[in-house]
Amino acid sequence: MKKLLLILPLFLFAFVKVHVNKTIVYPGEEVVFTIEATGGGIQFPKIQSIGGFPVQGSAVTTNITVLNGNMQQSISKSYIFFPTKSVTIPSYSIKTGSKTYTTKQIQITVKKPSQTQNSDFKIELDVNKKNIHIGEPIVFKIKFYQKENTNPQSVEIQKPNFNDFFTKQLSKKNYKEKNFNVTEYTFLLIPQKAGNYNIGPILGKIGYLTRSPVNDPFFNMITSSLKYINIFSNEINLNVSAIPKNSVFGDFTAKFTASKTQADANTPVKVSLNIKGCGDFYDLSDFKLNLQNATVYENTPVIKTYLKNGKLCGTYTKEFTIISNQDITVSPVEFKSFDKTLKTVKTNSLYIVIHNNGKTDKKPQTAQTEIKPRIVYKSKTNYALLALIFTAGVILGVLITYLMKMKFPNHDIFRKIKKADEKELFNLLLEFSYNSDIETILEKLEENIYNGKKNKINKKEIIKIIKTLIKK
Repeated sequence: MKKLLLILPLFLFAFVKVHVNKTIVYPGEEVVFTIEATGGGIQFPKIQSIGGFPVQGSAVTTNITVLNGNMQQSISKSYIFFPTKSVTIPSYSIKTGSKTYTTKQIQITVKKPSQTQNSDFKIELDVNKKNIHIGEPIVFKIKFYQKENTNPQSVEIQKPNFNDFFTKQLSKKNYKEKNFNVTEYTFLLIPQKAGNYNIGPILGKIGYLTRSPVNDPFFNMITSSLKYINIFSNEINLNVSAIPKNSVFGDFTAKFTASKTQADANTPVKVSLNIKGCGDFYDLSDFKLNLQNATVYENTPVIKTYLKNGKLCGTYTKEFTIISNQDITVSPVEFKSFDKTLKTVKTNSLYIVIHNNGKTDKKPQTAQTEIKPRIVYKSKTNYALLALIFTAGVILGVLITYLMKMKFPNHDIFRKIKKADEKELFNLLLEFSYNSDIETILEKLEENIYNGKKNKINKKEIIKIIKTLIKK
């Protein structure tokens, strides 16, 4: 019989079983799913999610026991996930040696919690209104109450599900209310879709330090750990109604303003679009100016908002720089807004007079008048020869002037560039804006003039570029 025992398999038993730490949980609570397998050559499945919820962590433990000379290996693998709705853990296949085992399914029930009644801690959700429209801003608050003289080592508050809402955290503040310390988080919510929404309940985990029952400071340091109690907030129900198509929620006024109503040709004119009121500023369009025979530069809109009596109010400002050699007409822009009633918001129009718009006030150049000198000759005069010499002199003078202009056209522009400030330089360079290098310099000058930047402008390089353009 002893010889028979020596040839028995090394692993005498093989089995697989599964279990969970709890089958009924609240939303956001952890579920620990464990597969335990005994035998040889154990192969576990790759599990990255369970019932659509991602696995947030895993752990493996291995035990080897020897019974009557026979070795038995047991491996447990645990998976942690956080379901927010009821889910069925599916069957999995596990190999041990040459055999394959199939686990049983496990049903996890997620219960809808009610607000926890705890004398020391409380989470409260609050909103300034519950019946709203798409784009209507609301103020949402999370308040955590902690009784004075309580000292938890850890507090974790679950973030609410704000799907289908534009969300912006406005503030966090601490204050006292009766015998509680209160931490208050304030959010701005703007609904993007119509429907009924439930926000919460959200989970709060309060961690306290627990110690070993051994009454020894050394062991207490080693074996102490956090024990959590869970509390839940109330639930907020929101009813979001639709608004008319292609409209923005709110009550607004809009207007155009200009830095000047008269300007010289090719001189920059700054135009601002100003919108103010209360509503969904973040849904306003990026308005454009479509002007013919003009160059338009535009800045990114600047939105400034604040809360007033529970409403989101503020301003929308967009600036344009227009350069033209003709009179400028800025047509009104308009959009539709809705706040109980639908209305059209429309700006004023602008008309800017451009002087010297393609015309010239210069007097026409007078033709040269030939003045014949009075010459008295004592001898006989060869008038034909004199006329020929005079004509040759005139032609030579014109030719020299033409050649000088060919070599040094607009020669005084270089002197002007050297003496010009940035605004004068901008105007001087406009006629050469067809060149990409000059265009880049114009953009830098515009940033310096209108946006307060300090781009370096190299006048020697500018003169060099213009000389190459003139030669062409």
